[in-house]
Amino acid sequence: MDFDDEFLSILGAWQRGWNEDEGTRLKLAEKLMRSVEGLPDEFKQVNEPCYRKRFLHYGELFEIIMVDEKDEGLTSWTLFQKYAENFKGLHKPDAVSAAIFEHAPKPDEVILNICALWESESFLSAAKKYQDNGRENADAIFQFKASQGEVILNSPLKGSEIVALTGASSPFDELCDKANIPESERDGYFKQLIDSGQYPETLKYTSKEGTQRVIQNTIKIMEDKIEAARENRTHGT
Repeated sequence: MDFDDEFLSILGAWQRGWNEDEGTRLKLAEKLMRSVEGLPDEFKQVNEPCYRKRFLHYGELFEIIMVDEKDEGLTSWTLFQKYAENFKGLHKPDAVSAAIFEHAPKPDEVILNICALWESESFLSAAKKYQDNGRENADAIFQFKASQGEVILNSPLKGSEIVALTGASSPFDELCDKANIPESERDGYFKQLIDSGQYPETLKYTSKEGTQRVIQNTIKIMEDKIEAARENRTHGT
């Protein structure tokens, strides 16, 4: 198997990152999709759960939690849950919560298994030659190698696959707005979600079981509130 310079350059550019510029990410994703088309299936397979750390923001939570699907195109996941948990810390000033997603990818969702690349002698040889020639983005290819457990998937974010949450304020205010839940009732719902009903003194992740239990309970509450609001509007007309 030959790994040409174009593929190695695009791989390095992806691993270098895009400084959270969404336009750059989308352009790189398009190039990467084309560059992997000729790769053997052995580099496009994942047979274990993958994890992704994602900071959640207002304006997207209804889609993730209630619709249970937010398409983001190609994104990096990891085979190592602990790596995902530690990635970029527990808190962002403009985010309301950090979430860990656990996903068992379908075959057609796997774009590239970077760990599998580093198990291939032909890739190692091509990458080393590319580095020795001082080619573009070679340093990014060798910066982490397979240490991050990185795989690239085309998989949506699903609230049902969140296995841990942390946050300093309610990540469900947007949902409460949709369900017409008054401000006075919201702290109670949030206390159910974060750490079994208590605000943590320091940011930390909830357990997988606890996270899904309270998410499902919150969804039920939201659905009941939405239905009650619909009935009130119907009876009022």
